[in-house]
Amino acid sequence: MKLLTRINRNYLKFGSILFLLIDVLVIFVVSHTERKETFKDMKNGAMEVVRVIQNHGHFPDIPPVYSVDILDSDQVVEGVFKDTLMFDPEDQHMDDFLEYKFSTKINGTNYLIIHRHRTFTYPELIFEVTLVITSFLLIIFLALFFYTRVMSKQIWGIFERNSEILKQYSFSTPNKLVLEKTNIDEFDNLNGILQKMSDRLSKDYIASKEFSANAAHELQTPLAIIKAKCEDLFSKDELSEESLHSIHEIYKSTDRLSGITKALLLLAKIDHGQFNEEEKICLKEIIVEKLDFYKEVIEEYGLKFNFTIENSCQVFMDKRLATLWVQNILVNAIKYSPTHKELDISLDQNRISISNYGEEAIQQPEQIFNRFYKEGDGKDSSGIGLAIVKKIADHYGMEISYSFKDFKHTFTFQFPAC
Repeated sequence: MKLLTRINRNYLKFGSILFLLIDVLVIFVVSHTERKETFKDMKNGAMEVVRVIQNHGHFPDIPPVYSVDILDSDQVVEGVFKDTLMFDPEDQHMDDFLEYKFSTKINGTNYLIIHRHRTFTYPELIFEVTLVITSFLLIIFLALFFYTRVMSKQIWGIFERNSEILKQYSFSTPNKLVLEKTNIDEFDNLNGILQKMSDRLSKDYIASKEFSANAAHELQTPLAIIKAKCEDLFSKDELSEESLHSIHEIYKSTDRLSGITKALLLLAKIDHGQFNEEEKICLKEIIVEKLDFYKEVIEEYGLKFNFTIENSCQVFMDKRLATLWVQNILVNAIKYSPTHKELDISLDQNRISISNYGEEAIQQPEQIFNRFYKEGDGKDSSGIGLAIVKKIADHYGMEISYSFKDFKHTFTFQFPAC
């Protein structure tokens, strides 16, 4: 939920409660004030009737508003107000009236004077007051809404632009993070913190990048020397069979360590965003090229290879990563396929699936792409090949799924767009 939406919702909740309180208060005040004014007007009206009788000797009945009767001389009616229900000939139905009744002697005659005034019922009063308040608050709300909308575009416009700058910013570029000044203390303070943080992270990123490159380079040099020395020792005739076997094991371990170092450096480079030369890649061409490259190995394993192309897929990837990705998928499938079994690759519009024979499902498929994880100890592997596959897949937003059916392991890679 956006901040402005949340604020507006809170304002709406608060405004609704405030509206109800104001509505009740105004109804009470208006009702009380109107009743007081009505009492005053009715007394004045009754006194006017008295003056007319004094001057003219009589006052005609005007039902239901005025009524004048003659009482016994000794009968006294104190001035009182009361609510009553009367038939209104004008509206032709019963209405609520406020009645003021009193007796007074005029020119020796005792008169009973009644003055009535039509009153608002509470439903009518509530409707009238609520209508006025609602109209007033609606005008204020609309004015504030449009004013807030205009102001938010100015204030949040800068915030949105800065958010876009942050989204596009990358530590792989030499440029420093520069955010637009907002002239709002809280936002400018946040911008300052983000810029300082990005400076520190940029320094850490450069240091990490340099360390990875230097470590890989420094490791490759002694490893190359060890391999060269081992190769020299292989040509020595005076060495025993046992010594040659030991040297061969050293050579294999050194070669494996060299491969692990290169793989770890590659993973670090992907993390650092050093492969960003994207272009339109035809996966079919890369797969065909790699199948041709591993043709002898496939024949040696006696694998029956099936390559199905339902639709040629082209993706935007760095060609080096695309080639390495396909290569690692194929190598893993070939390595873990029993001899004389089928190996299937299916290329669709936006996905690629690869299947190979297996006796049982992978026990922990969620860990198969972790670095150095191995399912069993039967194969000589560095445990990084599938980690590179996963890293490249994540880099390009692919979704990976695994299934086991009819003694076949199937890995499916779904592309976000093709």
